[in-house]
Amino acid sequence: MIRSLIAMALLLMGALALPAEANTITSSGTLTGTSTVTATSNPAVFDSSFTGSGTDSVSGPFTTTNMGTLIFTSLTTFTSSGTFMNVLAGGTLFGTFTGSGTVNGTVTTDSLVTGGTGRFAGDKGVSTITSTCTTTSPTTSSCAGTFISSITTVPEPESLALVLTGIGFLPLMRRRLARGPRAS
Repeated sequence: MIRSLIAMALLLMGALALPAEANTITSSGTLTGTSTVTATSNPAVFDSSFTGSGTDSVSGPFTTTNMGTLIFTSLTTFTSSGTFMNVLAGGTLFGTFTGSGTVNGTVTTDSLVTGGTGRFAGDKGVSTITSTCTTTSPTTSSCAGTFISSITTVPEPESLALVLTGIGFLPLMRRRLARGPRAS
């Protein structure tokens, strides 16, 4: 009986010592959308918004929006920064971005995923987007591009609940073992 209790205690300590592992998922995909700029009091700075949609190789179709600032460093080159939100089946991912590009050319954006909702609650990660944008009016551009992302997911609460349920049954097992074997 003591051996059984010691074995169960060692098994329990081993289970508790295992970290709740997070998974890192790499995905890629495409996106298209429209960027709109609005002039500010500084002629080199514009408020920017982007609305689009795309397909992620892991999570499927999504819509995306971002709000930010474009700062022109010359007549045709700029840097950008702001916040974004991607709406996917089962939740959202949100975070910040920085980037650079040229008017009627290539735009590269690095995004930092700082959290999510629904099935993405607590997720973190990074994404790099490379797109080509073409001016369609003095204030809008049409953009199409590709991305690659690496997202670290938070373990599901059900895993912790399962471990706690197992721990809850230990006192019952101890009492049963303390009573000794049943007579036949």
